[in-house]
Amino acid sequence: LRIAVAIALMAAGVPTARADEIEPDRAEVTESARLVPPGALLVPSGLAYSRERRGGRPAQETFEAEADLRIGLLHDLELNLGWSPLVRVRGADDDAGIGDVTLGVRYRFVEGFEDARWPPHLGVKVFAKLPAAEEPIGTGRPDFGVLLLASFELPHDFELEVNVGAAAVGQTRPNGYLAQAIATASLSYDITPSLLGFLETLFNSADERGGRGLLAVNVGLVYRLTRRLAIGAGVQTSLAGQGPDHVVRTGLSVLWR
Repeated sequence: LRIAVAIALMAAGVPTARADEIEPDRAEVTESARLVPPGALLVPSGLAYSRERRGGRPAQETFEAEADLRIGLLHDLELNLGWSPLVRVRGADDDAGIGDVTLGVRYRFVEGFEDARWPPHLGVKVFAKLPAAEEPIGTGRPDFGVLLLASFELPHDFELEVNVGAAAVGQTRPNGYLAQAIATASLSYDITPSLLGFLETLFNSADERGGRGLLAVNVGLVYRLTRRLAIGAGVQTSLAGQGPDHVVRTGLSVLWR
């Protein structure tokens, strides 16, 4: 908490070279096609708690601290680094430790005009998960994937962000990879100039052999404290398939220039 407050005070007190407004990542899951400006650093972080009931076994509860780095390299190129410095799992197997590391690159091939409905921002993200944790925290296997990203300005202060892609998910029983389809969509609305609400749908096919896919909905609020600092919270619940019954996320996003 002390570290978060220190970051917030520093972010609010340092002047910016230009009036760039933060595009917060948390507590949404959908990736944005809007990139961090060149030379800037966006730091989304937060906490997540999830609970999943499993037939014939104790419910699994997971507490996770998450931190990401989004680094603007070029006007249309961005480097991403994600890591969970602390993961605590309770259930059939109890464990605590660090989580996996994810590396990604976003490339924007169409840049939309601000406050214009067309064209939208369009991009692609290629990512790889590097295993840093064994079960039950992680799978111990690398994953690879690609996402198509789109951000649409809509009438009446609405915005729609869509991700569609696929991943190769590492398996251990037996060894190999399983193809997984991924699709998310987030509709947000500016309630006030500083406050926005979002409604998000999430789908992915099974991430393990013999498993089932997941369909879930995520709803929450994001508040911009300054042009470079935002906080948010969201609640996700499963509608169908195999996955957490519910997930509670909090977020803090800081833009450094």
